[in-house]
Amino acid sequence: MKIFRILLPGLGLLLLGFLVGTLGLGQTLQNLASMGWSFGLVLLLAFGWHITNSIAWSFAFPADAFRPRLLSLFMSKLAGEAVNQLTPLANLGGEPLKAYLLRQQSPTSRGLASVVVNKTAQVFTGLIFTAVGLSLVILYWEFPQSIPLPIKVGLATLFITAASLLLILWRKQQHMFSSLLGFVRRLGIRLDVVERRVAKAVRIDENISSFYQQNKARFGLVLFFHACGWMLGALETWVILRTLGEGVGFEIAFLITSLAVIINCLFFFMPSNIGVLEGGQVFLFLALGLDPAMGLSLGIVKRMRKIIWILVGWLFLTHLSRALVRGGRAEGDLVISSEKPILPGVARLP
Repeated sequence: MKIFRILLPGLGLLLLGFLVGTLGLGQTLQNLASMGWSFGLVLLLAFGWHITNSIAWSFAFPADAFRPRLLSLFMSKLAGEAVNQLTPLANLGGEPLKAYLLRQQSPTSRGLASVVVNKTAQVFTGLIFTAVGLSLVILYWEFPQSIPLPIKVGLATLFITAASLLLILWRKQQHMFSSLLGFVRRLGIRLDVVERRVAKAVRIDENISSFYQQNKARFGLVLFFHACGWMLGALETWVILRTLGEGVGFEIAFLITSLAVIINCLFFFMPSNIGVLEGGQVFLFLALGLDPAMGLSLGIVKRMRKIIWILVGWLFLTHLSRALVRGGRAEGDLVISSEKPILPGVARLP
């Protein structure tokens, strides 16, 4: 695992350096200089979709359950995604962390269930977002005739792969945790540890299943707010391209954003999508007959935005972790004090 932590970012940086060297450092810097104060608008749009995604997560809790405050969800979301971005564990690290950071406001089993429901809705709406982009290309534009056959095949393969992964996720998610523990048990890995967690895994799966059965309207709201987040992402792409001087319409920005979703998801193992984020934009610009140097500039601007929000996420992670430690100490002090006699020489009643 340690070698992958070094190898994957190194390969990504090599790819990024190759792209900059090939397309021209001077042109890239000139494009970035034209952003100026418009970069603040890019950060504001990113803040908008972080908020909509946090609202979506709040509706992933059952109607009859206590929901954490929106601010807590927002902070936990950014903290978990910061871990996702900087480790090769993909969502295996940051997503459970989101529920753990909220354990003082919601039971961990219910928090994990909400994370699964929320992530499923985000992936599902992302796939629809991508499908709409591909449909617009096929129905209304002349781009498919100008795109080389290998690129057409590559785009189709990306979409089919993403759809297959989503179908597997949808079928397995209602028994995800118990199935995972069953798989670990078959491997013969510390059965005593597995058995202690089976009950909690079953409880999480029951929370997921009951949510879909009893909260269909709320799940619709989860989908709606994630769809709003994807649209804000397309708007961000359009704003960046207009600022960089690439006078494209919103539909082109929509297409670029939607196809980039699949590329980034398929390279989930690359920490922070280093090199993949920029290389994917270059690939799409080449496929659409646009300036690849502009695509590289778009990717770098998004990289700058991502770095800032990762830093914010790590600050939130530090704050929430300290709050959990303080809360744990307070609970420990309460237990100790409750064991002391009320008055000297008088024992507490059982």
